[in-house]
Amino acid sequence: MERANQTLQDRLVKALRLREISDIDAANAFLPIFMADDNARFAIAPQSPQDAHRPGLHSPEEQALILCRHHARKRSKNLCLPFKNREYPLQGQGKGYRLRGATLTVCEAFDGTITLLHKGQAIPYRLLAEGEPPTPLDDEKSVHYRVDQAKARQTAKLTYKPAPDHPWRGRGNITPAPAQTP
Repeated sequence: MERANQTLQDRLVKALRLREISDIDAANAFLPIFMADDNARFAIAPQSPQDAHRPGLHSPEEQALILCRHHARKRSKNLCLPFKNREYPLQGQGKGYRLRGATLTVCEAFDGTITLLHKGQAIPYRLLAEGEPPTPLDDEKSVHYRVDQAKARQTAKLTYKPAPDHPWRGRGNITPAPAQTP
């Protein structure tokens, strides 16, 4: 292909000079004539008329995802995905704690469309408007409630004492079992 482009650039420029064509409209009008003449002079028939191309292995949607720019991004603590100074909160994930800190692939197509993938699966998202704050993770009441619960669990762990007959209490006083006689 590169060789064909180089040849066309060389021959087309010379043909345009010979015909004294110097503007784009005239060059576009001359191009079909040039291509027909060039193909008639230099085209070679294939040895075998059989088509040797293999069928495509991927669907058009998969091909579109393959032929785009891939960027790896980590989901932030506020459960949004930052990409190009924009925030992308995921949808359909509940509050989204499941994918907190997960690495997602941002597929940026050449027309500007964005697809988010996690382990090969497309993830629905929405784009935050400029200046729109992300959805808060929890309100203040639920945060205080969870902190109080964690403190209560921690103090329960620190004040736990096993029962007097607990097996750990007698670790130093282990007596051997009586020997069995045959």
